[in-house]
Amino acid sequence: MSVEAVKYWAFISYSHSDAKVASALQRGLETYRLPTRLVGTKTAVCEVPVFLKPVFRDRDEMQAGADLKATVREALGQSRYLIVVCSPNAARSPWVNQEIIEFKKLCGESRVLALIAAGEPFASRIPGREAEECFPEALRFALTPAGLPQGAALEPIAADLRPQGDGKRLAMLKLVAGMVGVGVDELVRRDAQRRARRAVLVAAASVLGMAVMAVLTVMAVQSRIEAQSLRAQAEDLIEFMLGDLRKKLDPVGRLDVLDSVGEKALGYYARQDADRLDANALGRRSRAMHLIGEIREQRGKLAEALAAFRSAADTTAELLERAPNDGQRIFDHAQSIYWVGFIAWRRGQADAAEEAFLKYRDLARKLVALDAKNIDWQIETSYASQNLGVVQLERGRALDAISSFSEARRVKMDVVSARPEMALELANAHGWVAKALEASGDFNKAIEVNQEKIEYLRSLPDFSRDRNAQHLAANAFYDLGRLELQLGRADAAEDYARYAVDLVDNLSSSDAANMFWLSESCIYRLSLAETEFALNKLRAAHTDIDLVLPKVSRLLASDNSAIKWQINLQGRMLELLARYRAMQGQGNVASNIERYLANVARLESSVKKLSLEQASIVAAVELALGDLLNEAGNVAAAKGHWRAVLARLQPRMEQGSYPVLTLLGRAHQRLGEYREARALAARVQASKYRHPAYADLVNRLARVAGPG
Repeated sequence: MSVEAVKYWAFISYSHSDAKVASALQRGLETYRLPTRLVGTKTAVCEVPVFLKPVFRDRDEMQAGADLKATVREALGQSRYLIVVCSPNAARSPWVNQEIIEFKKLCGESRVLALIAAGEPFASRIPGREAEECFPEALRFALTPAGLPQGAALEPIAADLRPQGDGKRLAMLKLVAGMVGVGVDELVRRDAQRRARRAVLVAAASVLGMAVMAVLTVMAVQSRIEAQSLRAQAEDLIEFMLGDLRKKLDPVGRLDVLDSVGEKALGYYARQDADRLDANALGRRSRAMHLIGEIREQRGKLAEALAAFRSAADTTAELLERAPNDGQRIFDHAQSIYWVGFIAWRRGQADAAEEAFLKYRDLARKLVALDAKNIDWQIETSYASQNLGVVQLERGRALDAISSFSEARRVKMDVVSARPEMALELANAHGWVAKALEASGDFNKAIEVNQEKIEYLRSLPDFSRDRNAQHLAANAFYDLGRLELQLGRADAAEDYARYAVDLVDNLSSSDAANMFWLSESCIYRLSLAETEFALNKLRAAHTDIDLVLPKVSRLLASDNSAIKWQINLQGRMLELLARYRAMQGQGNVASNIERYLANVARLESSVKKLSLEQASIVAAVELALGDLLNEAGNVAAAKGHWRAVLARLQPRMEQGSYPVLTLLGRAHQRLGEYREARALAARVQASKYRHPAYADLVNRLARVAGPG
């Protein structure tokens, strides 16, 4: 191979621990200007160039995603020389040894140069000092015809960086001399002459420079003081916006102002050099991303919210890696992980959500391990337990959820006296305990806990002004309405449902951009419509459904990736609408339901696993579609949908959910499978669950003379 046809002057091979030496060597070789009198002269090796560049340093030159071995082999083949940075680490590195072998195969033995950075040459020959060897095996031995470094022993001549050797400057000049084929003495002499000329010029320039620098230094110091003062003021303002100002705006639900706060903070950091931001500034930037992500989430823009949270997580992970035992860094990263998990939960990705929440819990526990008396850290463990409980509840693990929610509530009760602002969090914890009790079948205890939640919220001094407290109260009334309906007490259920609708409608009207409150308004009103059906108030139920229809369309248009809206909300609306149409003998909604079920199938095919609640909602829709088709005389199609209910819910039957058992019983009854239907009805009969759907099942079975 002709040395004139290659790309690189040299390929630097080194161990990762010698990266600084290799980087300095590359920089020194590429910036060294050969003496003018030598440039252009022909030596036995080459025509002397002005600079020896480029130089390939393997772990920096390779592109991301490239084939590592192929890239290295190609670069070796395009290099005039191989320079091996020799040290004990390099001698033990199979990577360095292999690069030497590959180069020798491609270019021969003569163009391998050694640079001693540490250790001792040929120490492997001295008993007891083998660990000091700096020459890799492929440098100490010639290659055999088979390409193995097992041939004749070699005595490589090396430039020596060590102070007892050549020193940095002479070692590099030795390498340059060997690469261009000139004498080291000639380079050393000309280098000394060049340095002498530079010293004279530097001395002359220094006199003038000192005068100029004196003036510039005064100006620079003054400018720096002013810049530091302005930066400190700006960061104090950002800290206020992300802290105190946000706390004041959160309770009134002003998303527009909060959005502006986040954008302003992020805009400030976008104008800064990211590489010069300290850890505190990076932490504030991640909190700005959290705020922006939260606003996007509340506006229903989940994809944009996830992008913001992942960006924040990248920053907080980097900060945590720098200081793994710094409590603030652990806390900041825990917040990022929580939000990533929360968006996964919003999208129905239960596995991803649980994985993130488990990691969040581990980080929270690490905080408490650092300082068990720190109330903030204790609070984080309550949040982590609560989030985990939510996923456990949705997966039908009611007892696990009760344990997680009870732990969260216990911690919040312990700290609320010292932190009055935790009052809403404690109320929320009551709500989750109630939900888990409901899932376990203890409806009366769930009602009791929800009533405690409402009393506690109403006792708060700022209840009439705090939108978040009012929303929690509305949620408790909604849950009480559902629980009363499940116990068969429709009159009491209606009263609670109306309280819930009135409260949440007031919240939604106060901020039309808040998609979360709008979705809550729809869910609560559909619950009221269900209660009105039970009381045979069909006109009122129809009015409530009609009010919900355009709002659901608006929600889906704002973000069609929100699983709770696509499956839960839309499913409940369609099931109630189908029930009303069937009662009135009017045109059905079969085509809309079929589109809904097709969309559910599409979501499930993309590895989306429905929660127990979602599976029940979809099954109820499927049952309603079967009823509509049956009324229209299409019995075969109706049976297909009733069997789909069985296929969907039978794998979850042992989770003991009474709504699930009731739905299965209704599907069996429609199919004429009365023995199975009665067996399921008997299981529900043993509980206190008396929802109108169960009453309908019992009445239908009583009218049918079937086996069993």
